[in-house]
Amino acid sequence: MNDARLRRLAECIHNLGPRPLFEMLRELDAGAELGPTLEVYAELQARIDFIRELGGDRLPVLRAVRGS
Repeated sequence: MNDARLRRLAECIHNLGPRPLFEMLRELDAGAELGPTLEVYAELQARIDFIRELGGDRLPVLRAVRGS
């Protein structure tokens, strides 16, 4: 993948917000192939309004759980 394409994919994915980035990184950590995964997530840019309306761009707040 050339630098220009990689930069474009990075820009699209960054604009999606922290939650999609986190989910993508989890997939990559689990062994997904880099190029195809970047392409799939970058395509979500076309649905950014829908993702934001549903709160899919934000990470959920983590609550600490205390042991007994």
